[in-house]
Amino acid sequence: MPHVIGIDLGSQSVKAVRCDETFRVVADHRVPIETTYPQPGWAEQDPDTWVAAVHQALAAVGKDGVAAIAIAGQLDGCVAVDPAGHALHPALIWQDRRATAEAALAERARVHAITGQVADASHMAAKIRWLVARGVRAARFDQPTSYVVARLTGASAIDPALASTTMLYDLAARAWSSELAREFAIDLAQLPALAPTCSIVGDHGGIPVAVGTGDDFATPLGAGLAAPGPIALGLGTAEVVGAISDAPVLDLPAARTASDPWRDLREPMVETHAFPTGAYFVEHPGWLSGGAVRWAARMLGLGSDAELDALAASAPAGAGGITFVPALAGQMTPVWRPELRGALHGLSAAHDRAHVARAVLEGLAFACRDVVERLAALGLPANELVALGGGAASRTWMQLRADVLGRPHHVTGRADTCAIGAAMIAAVAVGLHRDLATAAAHAPPPVETFQPRDSLEGAYARYREFAACHLL
Repeated sequence: MPHVIGIDLGSQSVKAVRCDETFRVVADHRVPIETTYPQPGWAEQDPDTWVAAVHQALAAVGKDGVAAIAIAGQLDGCVAVDPAGHALHPALIWQDRRATAEAALAERARVHAITGQVADASHMAAKIRWLVARGVRAARFDQPTSYVVARLTGASAIDPALASTTMLYDLAARAWSSELAREFAIDLAQLPALAPTCSIVGDHGGIPVAVGTGDDFATPLGAGLAAPGPIALGLGTAEVVGAISDAPVLDLPAARTASDPWRDLREPMVETHAFPTGAYFVEHPGWLSGGAVRWAARMLGLGSDAELDALAASAPAGAGGITFVPALAGQMTPVWRPELRGALHGLSAAHDRAHVARAVLEGLAFACRDVVERLAALGLPANELVALGGGAASRTWMQLRADVLGRPHHVTGRADTCAIGAAMIAAVAVGLHRDLATAAAHAPPPVETFQPRDSLEGAYARYREFAACHLL
């Protein structure tokens, strides 16, 4: 039986899974990678460590008998490369918000109308402009996926889904936007060539390598979500919340309903991207979530996320009146404000570490509810969620989230659905499956469902009131 390899190029590690045709994992390997923070608001990684980690992971799972390889990588990174395809500068990853001024070079409403995106410093166009303005002269600018694929094969390509995260992709035309390239003073010849997700870009040691995609898109695929249905909730370093739609749905003020708690805010909260199946993914690309849990565990002197989880479980619902605003890498809900930072509000001498731990988990769930309510207000299915990623292993957090959102949360039995989604792309690329929907049908059903049990409406209202004081 032929095998395929899927690679998840994440924020904290590179993981490879070797799968059979049914996407049963027969071998896997994870290699940690580091992020540096040279200044507040900056976040960088060394692209050469990605390549080294991929080679290490491939060697560990074995390449003999492998039919194809595909990569799904972190979104919004920017790598300047020389004519030989090597990095000229550390990668500005998704957390990096230094290019605030550059993000404003194009008119916000126009960016949203063309690309479906929020004009923000996290996106690639702003980062390219920041690098160019500081003298970086690149032959090409890559996303993390396209960079590693080019290093493996010698050929550079990017799929429409990943391209649609750059602020340079025209959703309607399904092509690079010459108008926005002019606004950001970017030469489109310096971008990877557009190619279908499941097409072959080249080979690595004789093994075909697919174009691949971004992790936001591979993660739901690996869980079996290939068509409109439950909301995908990705709980990794960042928290990604999105819904698949057959048609593009833009977050316009006129499209919102009276049920949207943030309907009076005139800015988009969610973005619309191309999806590897040919559909669209209406999503919020995320705020620091698992990263915030690790931050809180460290700040509270705990040794692990599990210890924070247990501590939070001992505190009352509502965290004794403490409200956490999850903006450790900039405000992302209900509006995008890179200059605003997180907060713990309502502290008193009566509170202890358990209240703070609980407040952090609740605050992250409140931000998720902001997004889910917006998706529902845009007419997308929002009655249930499928929780993916490492955070879904926390029973305390899953029950808390079901309570905050008032919606069932289904939990998959796999924490590595991003890498498995990449393996599905590899399998389709070499004809082992007809299409991604057929491949995704092999994903096992959820193993557990958390139903809403206790209402946290009062705590969510308190979060909204505090946020409104700073944003409205």
